[in-house]
Amino acid sequence: MPKDATFDGKLLVSPQSVLIAVLTVASLLSVGAQIFPYPWLTTSRIMSLVVFLTAIAILGAVLTNWKPAVGRWFTILALSLTVHLCGWWLHFPGSLVLAVIPTAFAAILIGLSAAAVTASGESLLVLWLAQMPGAVPDPATTPAALLAIWVIFAAVFAAFYGIRQEARWFADYFAQAQGRLEEARAHRADLMQTLDDLAHANRQLALMNHRVIALQRIAEEAQKAKTSFVARVSHEFRTPLNMIIGLTDLIVEKPEIYDASLSPRMRDALRIVHRNSQHLSDMVNDVLDLSRLETDHLVLHRERLALQEIVEVAVEAVRPLLESKKLALCIEIEEDVPEVYCDRTRIEQVVLNLLSNATRYTDQGQITIGATRRAQTVCVRVTDTGQGIAPADRERIFEPFAQGTSSIWRDKGGSGLGLSISKQFIELHGGRIWVESREGIGTTFAFELPISSPIDNLENATGLGHQVPEEWLWHERRSRPKLPDSHFRPRIVVCDETGDLCTVLHHFSDDIELVETRKRIEAAAALQQAPAHALLLNLSSLAELHSWVGTIPKESKGTPIIGCSVPRSLGHARARGLLGQIIKPITRTDVAHTLQSLGTSVKRVLVVDDGPDEVALLCQMLWAYDASLEIVTAQNGKEALERLHANPPDLMLLDIVMPEMDGWQVLEAMADSDEIPKTPTFFVSAQDPYERPPRSSFMALATEEGLSLTQLLRCSLAVSDLLLQPDGTPDPTPG
Repeated sequence: MPKDATFDGKLLVSPQSVLIAVLTVASLLSVGAQIFPYPWLTTSRIMSLVVFLTAIAILGAVLTNWKPAVGRWFTILALSLTVHLCGWWLHFPGSLVLAVIPTAFAAILIGLSAAAVTASGESLLVLWLAQMPGAVPDPATTPAALLAIWVIFAAVFAAFYGIRQEARWFADYFAQAQGRLEEARAHRADLMQTLDDLAHANRQLALMNHRVIALQRIAEEAQKAKTSFVARVSHEFRTPLNMIIGLTDLIVEKPEIYDASLSPRMRDALRIVHRNSQHLSDMVNDVLDLSRLETDHLVLHRERLALQEIVEVAVEAVRPLLESKKLALCIEIEEDVPEVYCDRTRIEQVVLNLLSNATRYTDQGQITIGATRRAQTVCVRVTDTGQGIAPADRERIFEPFAQGTSSIWRDKGGSGLGLSISKQFIELHGGRIWVESREGIGTTFAFELPISSPIDNLENATGLGHQVPEEWLWHERRSRPKLPDSHFRPRIVVCDETGDLCTVLHHFSDDIELVETRKRIEAAAALQQAPAHALLLNLSSLAELHSWVGTIPKESKGTPIIGCSVPRSLGHARARGLLGQIIKPITRTDVAHTLQSLGTSVKRVLVVDDGPDEVALLCQMLWAYDASLEIVTAQNGKEALERLHANPPDLMLLDIVMPEMDGWQVLEAMADSDEIPKTPTFFVSAQDPYERPPRSSFMALATEEGLSLTQLLRCSLAVSDLLLQPDGTPDPTPG
């Protein structure tokens, strides 16, 4: 049924069907007249009626094809005319009763309204014919004909009313079903789209899960490496730092021990050494504490202690600083504060750290330290009258190496570890620490400690089960003979014209045999000498890779050719005008070699460093080499560019790590600007800036016969799996 089809409750038939029935009746009349002759029927009348009915049927079919509505009304009129002609012309007895036929057919051809019109017209026609003499064979049948007409109309009306109600009900349900069908189709389309989106999301989730696992592995390995490195280096730093601090202290305070007298400049220099060494020692201690906390190697030695004793020890330690800054100290410890179950050393360290911070960041006013009891805890508060902490810094103040963003915080020094370590010490005791501050008014650091250790923390305090993590798995020992290294070490032939790549790769893996070659002939000879897992080429462009495929010797056909592009490590920096670098700690010999390497007379030197002590040290060394040197200093990159533009020096000693603009940015700005003279530059840094591991801009794979689709898929999965793993040592036995 068409999409816009509707039901109007009419039981309609085609006019052609009625006309065919008329022809059938005409045929039956002609046949019946031959078989059963009637005195009132003659052959001529029968044939005339047949011709008449045939003409009516043909005309009705033509009108119906032209206009269906006209054809239907013509059919009704033709039926009415036929009925009455039968009675008048054929003298058919009881012909008036046949007047019900047009009414009945009007209902099924057009509808009830047409049936009512036809019934009314037939009634009037029957009454008119009954009054005309000889118009009907039997006028006495007029009442019966009228009754039959309206009885038929009533019957048709009753039948059509029920059909109309059922048709409306069917139409309503059909419309609802059609709407539900459209909704079902829309839902099915949405469901298919959702299933497709779900499948896509599932693939993305699987890939993301794989990457998360790889990142977790990277984080775990990095954490282990960092902790191990920090602990080892920090312990190695302690002995020389103690020597430096002790010797410089003796030289400054007791120079007569060495039978020497110190000039004021020498004494100031030694004090700078002593102060920086002491600061470095404090940082080493903080880093060691942090590494112990991260690895859960810190053991608390708890005992019952009075907070009064801990506060007094911390106050005595910071009293000289308080007196030097003329700050008042107020101690407010309530009498009912009980003893706490804690580690004396760690809590003293926390209180001392809070008091030291408060003293450092307060220029006038007073420092207040107090202790009160709160139910089952003791609260300690350290309040200062300093500049306060910005809201943005309060959220990160307890993070490692976090300091305030304002210059007030940075100018006071510090490593940024004290508050982080204090927070972890307090949390190890089952307490909490927080900060309250208002800018321009002051800051309060407070912490709470439980009076007694909670029962549920006793197991953790004793360390039971701490050495066995929950994710520990048993690995079965494999027993198999060990083969010589030459039997399973992968072999890679490296062809690199620069000669740097193979040397660098040796630092990343000792489990792979790397064969160094410089030219194609050498690489082909190395492949002929022994099979290799791959031929690694260091190319300047990807287009060179295709020309190498035909150079593989016949004995090594099928060897994968891997192309990469690893630039030389010093190329970019030297292209920007860098002449070299000086690695800290700097000696007078390093300064002398730097000045002599220029080959020209140096009269003016620009020293760029954000550390005043480093600037002073470099100036002293330069003057020690040549007292006539003119030395200009800058504290950051922007100031250095201004000095270069105003009066270019003969040499610039440039620090790398600086605020606002670092050394790399200064070098780029000097190279890109035509207004700034290209000054000979040496980097000054505590770490070699060129120790960054080199990287390849691309990786390409080629073989003589090409890669099949199966190999392509396997290589894609293998490479993606390797790239998602931590960037570390390759597997000694790759599959």
